[in-house]
Amino acid sequence: MELRRYYLLIRQRLLLVVVAVIVGAGIGYAITSRVPFYTATAEIYVGSTNLGPSNQLLYQEADLNEIVATYSIMIPQPVIAQKAINQTHANRFAGEVSANTSTQVLTGTQLIDVSVTDRVPATAVSLANGVTQAFVSQIKSYTSNPTGNGAVPSLPAHVFQPAIVGVASSSGLTKRMLLGGIFGLVISIFMILLLDYLDITIKSPDELERRVGLPVLGIIPRFNSLKLDASPGGSVQRPLGATRG
Repeated sequence: MELRRYYLLIRQRLLLVVVAVIVGAGIGYAITSRVPFYTATAEIYVGSTNLGPSNQLLYQEADLNEIVATYSIMIPQPVIAQKAINQTHANRFAGEVSANTSTQVLTGTQLIDVSVTDRVPATAVSLANGVTQAFVSQIKSYTSNPTGNGAVPSLPAHVFQPAIVGVASSSGLTKRMLLGGIFGLVISIFMILLLDYLDITIKSPDELERRVGLPVLGIIPRFNSLKLDASPGGSVQRPLGATRG
C-alpha cells in the first residue's frame, strides 16, 4: 500500500522529476570540457639487460614485482615531470604534467606503460617520451652494479618502446550527463517525499483511523461537477441530464 502511495506521489509530480533530470544532465554537459585531449603511451622495461651466462641470475633479483610497482609510483611524480619539461621544452607546468601522467604495470611482465594526456597530440607524444627518458636517467643514478661472486645484477629501467602517436581520449561527456541525470532524479524524489512528510493533512481513511483511533463509518465524496448559482433566487446547477429528486 505504501509503495503504491509513493508511486502516486511521484506520478502527481512527474513534471518536477522530468525537470530535475534535465537540469542535472544539463549541468553535467556544462561542466564537461569539449576540448579534445590526446593520450600518448610509452613503455618501460624494468630489469637487467645482461643477466650473465646463467639465467639463474634472474631469480636473484629480489622482490622484482615490488620494484616494478615502486617504479610505477615514482614515474608520475613532479620531479620527473619537471625533468621531462626541461628536456622537451614544453610550455607546461610540472604539476600539470604530473597530474596528466599515469602508469600501468602489465600483469605478469616487467613492463610499465607510461601515458601522458595533453590537448596537443604532438606535445602528448613529446612529454610521454620525455617522462620515460627522464625517469630512466634518474633511476640509473640511484643504482649501482655490484661486483663479486653471487652479486645481484642491478635493476635499472630501460625505454622499451617510445610513444609514437597521441590517441584522442574520451571527454566523458555521456558519463557526466548520465550521472547528472541520475543525481537530479534522486534529488527530485527526495524533495517529493520531503514535501509529503511536511504535509500534515489527512490523505486517506486509514490515516484518519490511525490518528483518531476510531473507525471510519463513511466517506463523503467531493462533487466537483456541482456548481452553486450565486444569482438572486439561484439554485444548485446540476450536471446535464440530472433530474430533480
